[in-house]
Amino acid sequence: MNTSRSVFISAIETFYAIFIYMDVNKIFGLFGGQEENPKPDFDQENDMSYLLEDFKKHPLFWIGMFKKLLHNHRTFNRKVMNFFSKMDEELDLYDVEQAGEFVVYNRAWFWISKIDIQVSSHQDALLHYADEYLLTYIKFAISYFEEFEEYEKCAQLVKIQNLLKELLN
Repeated sequence: MNTSRSVFISAIETFYAIFIYMDVNKIFGLFGGQEENPKPDFDQENDMSYLLEDFKKHPLFWIGMFKKLLHNHRTFNRKVMNFFSKMDEELDLYDVEQAGEFVVYNRAWFWISKIDIQVSSHQDALLHYADEYLLTYIKFAISYFEEFEEYEKCAQLVKIQNLLKELLN
């Protein structure tokens, strides 16, 4: 394996690991700073980080993240390609684009795979986000995973697609 290819693979692996394991609390913590006199009584109901952590366990968040990732995936791919094109090594931009799509679609799958269409709160969340855009993103994901013969993922996505079609009619 040549050096530029191994650098590319290493960079993609690092980029993917950073993307998957981002800690939202640490990112938002960069903007807050430490209070000089922290409140002695912790009010968990009004603490925004607690609310965010609680919301991350809700199907509305999962579907919203799926939709947002696929909605913005072209922008993400363009930024990834721009990042790697600035490296001194000669890289195949097609491979960079493929790696960007891999990251986006697999992270989107991470969120949508939590949806169980038999659970009423999950159905309610789908109803909340049900529109032609979400239906199109589901179709894009099915097409992407069909290309790599990941039919188990396609089967779950088709179930969600069928429910969305019912909800839109």
